[in-house]
Amino acid sequence: MEAQAINPAYTRMQKTVCLAALFLAWAIGYSDRIVMSTAIIPISREFALDAGQAGLLLSVFYVSYAVMQLLGGWLSDRYGSRIVVVMCVALWSLFTGLTGLAWSFGSLLVIRFMFGVGEGFFSPASSVTVAETFPKPERARAKSFLISTVFLGNAAGSAGVALAVVYLGWRSAFHILSVAGLAVAVMLWLALRDGMAGQRGRMAARPKHQLRELIRRPDALKLTFIWFGTSIVYIGMISWMPSYLLKAYRIDLLHVGIASTIPYLIAFLGTNVVGWLLDRHGKGREKRFMMAGALGSAVFLALMISTTSITLLVVYWTLCLLSFNFVYATVFSIPLKYFPEHLIGSATGLMNFGGQIAGSLAPSVMGALIVEFHGSYLVALSFLVSSALLAFIVAITWRAQPHLST
Repeated sequence: MEAQAINPAYTRMQKTVCLAALFLAWAIGYSDRIVMSTAIIPISREFALDAGQAGLLLSVFYVSYAVMQLLGGWLSDRYGSRIVVVMCVALWSLFTGLTGLAWSFGSLLVIRFMFGVGEGFFSPASSVTVAETFPKPERARAKSFLISTVFLGNAAGSAGVALAVVYLGWRSAFHILSVAGLAVAVMLWLALRDGMAGQRGRMAARPKHQLRELIRRPDALKLTFIWFGTSIVYIGMISWMPSYLLKAYRIDLLHVGIASTIPYLIAFLGTNVVGWLLDRHGKGREKRFMMAGALGSAVFLALMISTTSITLLVVYWTLCLLSFNFVYATVFSIPLKYFPEHLIGSATGLMNFGGQIAGSLAPSVMGALIVEFHGSYLVALSFLVSSALLAFIVAITWRAQPHLST
């Protein structure tokens, strides 16, 4: 019984369709995020923003996104994931389109905050969908496949958005992604099944005081801190790398997008390899995966800062993202394998809450450091290295709760 999906009625074809629909939703979602990292360059020119204001604009999405993580996990655990997933995609697509209609710095802040509200439910809801659809032996691969779209979406977003911004303008880039997102929302409604039959059984077995149960688990809290540290690294990089390349290497906007595509495409493949390794050889070795990933992120990021070669920068950037993959895929596979069914959505929401708090800090802190040090990126990027080392230290102390390792 333990190895079955929560809703065992899914056939192989239905599981494939479900996974494909979620894959497209994740890809669109991350394209919607990365567009701002590239578009912030012409947006800053149009609205006369300094680095501090640009950092605040890059951060505000993560504030609302963080808060919604906890609510999204609870709603999905209680009512099933289908309605939550579809609502998320439709809502964030609406505010993606509205971003292209912004008329001031203040309006951009409000719209991007609401964009975070829409997207915030999605990650924990999709974890519940995976649990409703796939048996435990298949979940790490399914989840890794979905989260690998972070990098596919970023790759497509970096190149595609750069082209759209250069040839159509930054506003059109947001409008195109909005239409694509609404189409995916319709596809999800048709592809996903209502998980309420499975949810009734879960709710019957659900203990009271669920959040209290979750925060009393040292493994859950440490996973949250590990994800906090590594999220500072990743979100800081995707937020400021286009601007860094533009300033430090004098690359034009179109080639910034092309250079950014290479690390993300390789990282997309790497995440799926890590998911396969976790299912095949990762049982009981999750701690090693997280330690190696966090330490590797710190080392390659430090090397990236120190080089003056654009070729080596792309190589180190790629290796940093591959190291990040080991943390990313491992952290989000652990609740699917070790946590009781009624905590999966909430645990994912808690970890993402920590990650998005990091996201709300990283771009604005880096922007403030860039302003403080007169346009230099050295201290801002060193802040990311220290965050990766924090994640490594916490990973050393992590272990799964023995009585829940089945």
